[in-house]
Amino acid sequence: MSTNVAVNWQRDFGIDKENYPNFFSGKDDLTRSVPQAHVLRHAFDLLDLDGILCTENTPLIYFKQVEKITPDKVWKLHRQFWNHGGAPILVLISRDQVHIYSGMSRPVSKEEAQDTPPSLINTLDRVSAGLHEFLVSVESGEFFRQYARSFDTGQRVDRDLLDNLRATREVLDENTQRNIAPSVLDALLCRLVFTCYLFDRGVIKPNYLSALGLENMEHLRDVLNIQPVKNAKAALYKLFQKLGEDFNGDLFSDDLDAEARQITNKHIQILNHFFHGTQVRSGQQTFWLYDFGFIPIETISAIYEHFLKSEDHQDGAFYTPRFLAEIVLDSALEEFDTLLGKKFLDPACGSGIFLVGLFNRIAEEWRQANPNARNDRRAKELICLLKEGLFGVDINPTACRITAFSLYLAYLDQLTLRDIQKLQKKGHALPRLVIPATHKNTDETDLSNGNIRCADFFRKEGSFPVIPTCIDQNP
Repeated sequence: MSTNVAVNWQRDFGIDKENYPNFFSGKDDLTRSVPQAHVLRHAFDLLDLDGILCTENTPLIYFKQVEKITPDKVWKLHRQFWNHGGAPILVLISRDQVHIYSGMSRPVSKEEAQDTPPSLINTLDRVSAGLHEFLVSVESGEFFRQYARSFDTGQRVDRDLLDNLRATREVLDENTQRNIAPSVLDALLCRLVFTCYLFDRGVIKPNYLSALGLENMEHLRDVLNIQPVKNAKAALYKLFQKLGEDFNGDLFSDDLDAEARQITNKHIQILNHFFHGTQVRSGQQTFWLYDFGFIPIETISAIYEHFLKSEDHQDGAFYTPRFLAEIVLDSALEEFDTLLGKKFLDPACGSGIFLVGLFNRIAEEWRQANPNARNDRRAKELICLLKEGLFGVDINPTACRITAFSLYLAYLDQLTLRDIQKLQKKGHALPRLVIPATHKNTDETDLSNGNIRCADFFRKEGSFPVIPTCIDQNP
């Protein structure tokens, strides 16, 4: 960024610490007391932001300086911003202009975005007095009322992704002619999202696929698109077997050979359509909107709501939105001086959204307390903090699986690409977290291998053991 562009942009907007105490100019401004500090840290890292303005509990505006606002740059940035889903407004600041974009406007293809992208709300002159008025109108809510059409919650990344996943899950079920347990399809879809995350983070690269004999392929989408379809299925399960060796964890604990015999070519076709951006219900084609390297883990874990059949809602299975989970955690943890060394139990953990939120806060506090920690130490101690401090119970096996899935993603999201690849090379990078409902509580040592119990919390079915400390207290 040149000096001319960077100088005094905050002054142009009238931003100062006295009048805007919830403005953060970088990661160094973040402390444990800042709500959603982990979300803000990721936003600074992923989007290379120059500032974030929050309300008391929630990100409101992301600011980013650019040399020049071009269609290609806008298309890429808006897609990343939309996937991150942290704030409703993105402001791009160039040398002489300010462009304002909506985070609740679904991305379009690069070709469609060349003229005026639908996400663009307004353009202001860099020297205009209207910049401060813009901030005032956002804080008062008037801006959202004035441009209500640009803030369609149905186009928000979490709604869009979860609606498409729900439709995909339903169509998979409708095209199941064999007697396949719903948990098999749930497990498959979870595993695919996890695998897509690894590709989008850059953990899995083309050479990983080449080593499996899958040449000239770069992504999971290429594997699913192999023709004939039976070869795509074979390649997919070969990939799963290798990921199971590298990552272990509950996502790969199933009998994959038995599962493959139940999954049909039609199932693979449906999944291929979804991962190529096709609306599985209507058949309408679009480009692939999602980047799991940017989508918050809490959003991905909310798959739980849509995996359960509608009748399960009668048993109290409901989706907790991320913002509400964060508010609840803010209130519940207000009196805690530290989260480190504490143990937390969610007796109806569902998708694990509260446990994920807790882990993110614990990890954020640990990082701030250990700013110079080496990568290998961070990876080791964060997994210990997860295993020692976070426990869940749910009567639904799918919920338990998705809680583990969510915590795996939350853990990996705290690590650099290099960290993950080092763990991957060692094998068994992820611990087993789920204690299945069929587990016989006779071996307390065995119980220490899991944090998430499939059980009815209100029935006495054993208790969690005291897990030995695995963190070196004097590093």
